[in-house]
Amino acid sequence: MINTIRADFFRLFRSKGFYITQLLLIALVALSILTKSLGSSGMSLEQLTAFQINLQDATWNSYQTVIAMSTMAAFLMYFCLPLFVMVLGYDLTKKTYKNQLAVGISRKEFFLSKYIIFLLVSALQFLFYYFFTFLTAGIRYGFGTAPDHFWLDFLRMILIQFIAFQAIFTIGLFFLLLTFSNVAAIIAVIVGGLVTGIFTAIFPNADWLKYLDFQSNLNLAWLQEMPDHYWFKAIVTACLFSVIVLLAAYQLFRKRDL
Repeated sequence: MINTIRADFFRLFRSKGFYITQLLLIALVALSILTKSLGSSGMSLEQLTAFQINLQDATWNSYQTVIAMSTMAAFLMYFCLPLFVMVLGYDLTKKTYKNQLAVGISRKEFFLSKYIIFLLVSALQFLFYYFFTFLTAGIRYGFGTAPDHFWLDFLRMILIQFIAFQAIFTIGLFFLLLTFSNVAAIIAVIVGGLVTGIFTAIFPNADWLKYLDFQSNLNLAWLQEMPDHYWFKAIVTACLFSVIVLLAAYQLFRKRDL
């Protein structure tokens, strides 16, 4: 399994698609910071819009910009889609997984190795996003001084974002293993991130739906003025959702006639 992980990382870092994706991400971050423009991906929420307006009116430095750019974290979904295809979709759609299974790797090891690689790659994307945000804003507006409890709040925020992010992509993994189609997986990730937001807007009194609105939770993760234990419930919901979908995806792969 270790050799599989190493081989996939080698192939990923040798791919032009990987570096094109990073350059596009850098362009988005730089443009947003230099113009002090904040956008949003998915359903438009009044809470998010008000938060972004307040952030745009504030004096920006590296720390304030990290907070501001956290409201655009859902855009990372689109920059990770090519990486998702390169890491998880390549072997399945090209059917090269048969070569690995033929040399003694079990289906469980293959499944785990692929998912571990995606976890690591997406974690690196988050770190790269915020590191480049911090550096660019520091050069443009000054590094400034960290607000009280900034780093503790930052760790809490990125944990929420990362867990919600993985919950969205488990939907893509399920459909990838169901159809062996990259297109179906990409559509599932995009649509899956929007569906709960739409239902939340249609049924505002159904509070439990808000915990399933992973895409909105990605953008709102910095906010602390939320209902009691909201983020704890959101984390638990995203973890349970991810585990259930991953188990279902593995069962599809384990029982499939390859």
